[in-house]
Amino acid sequence: MNALRIPRISIITPSYNQGHFIEETIQSVLQQNYPDLEYIIVDGGSTDNTVEIINQYKSQIAYWISEKDNGQTHAINKGLAVATGEIIAYINSDDYYLPGTFFKVAEAFQNSPEIDLLHGRCRYVNEAGEKIGEQFGNIQSFEEIIDLWGVWWQKRQFVQPEVFWSRRITDRIGTFNEALHYVMDYDYWCRILRAGGKVKRIEQELACFRFTANQKSNQSDLVAQELLNLVQPLLWDQSSPISNRQRSKLQRMWLYQAKFLRQVEQSMQFNESKPRRWFKLVKLVSSHPSLLLSDSLYARLYQVLSAQFTSPKAN
Repeated sequence: MNALRIPRISIITPSYNQGHFIEETIQSVLQQNYPDLEYIIVDGGSTDNTVEIINQYKSQIAYWISEKDNGQTHAINKGLAVATGEIIAYINSDDYYLPGTFFKVAEAFQNSPEIDLLHGRCRYVNEAGEKIGEQFGNIQSFEEIIDLWGVWWQKRQFVQPEVFWSRRITDRIGTFNEALHYVMDYDYWCRILRAGGKVKRIEQELACFRFTANQKSNQSDLVAQELLNLVQPLLWDQSSPISNRQRSKLQRMWLYQAKFLRQVEQSMQFNESKPRRWFKLVKLVSSHPSLLLSDSLYARLYQVLSAQFTSPKAN
């Protein structure tokens, strides 16, 4: 990389009561030895030993604060408000970067100055830091990222700690959506791509995502529901950059999962009779006739009917 051109990198760490992990996160940032690093830690008023650990490194931290906030997304936005880097990222206080990451990122941005979102491979680790898997996202367009069923949930997704983005795109799309509790990062990547942001991926492992017992991403049903709520208006917004054919397909997928399967789940929870359940489902389909073109609906009906006709009859 050209030593005369070192772009400033701003890293934001939102934190709350992660004293068990945060030192490894801090060290993974500072030990990059990147010459123009702006490290920002926004702590939500931790009551464990987090502040004590931060204080040990405060001479190397550009800005840090520990005070009550409105949660993780608010903390990220507080960091964005003071960040001055050309390249920006955030990393949670239980994840960490791998050696050499910032130089690789800076070089990629230099070689491709048009890019707005950069990612590499992400290593999955357990609480002890042992590798248990990896992820290498493959998304280039808004039409791809909005496809939860064929892309995002099919192991093509970005994993948050290995994503870096340009100051230029932040100036265009603004801050993270503080109304979101689980998928504020997905929403941000969507907004980058909807705004025409360019994506680049590099082969190297950049960061480690740590699986812990208490992390928010373990709430898979709540995460899925927030994702569905988020993409609904985007799928029906005619200004979204989606082809008509793909839009219709994704709308049917959304209706099947968010409406049809939800109605089935509720009927089962309330132990409704089969006639009552079928009546509600037929009414739902009549209200959303595009469901009649859903391959998922027909696959489910085939499964239900096959089970009914092949089940052993009572003596």
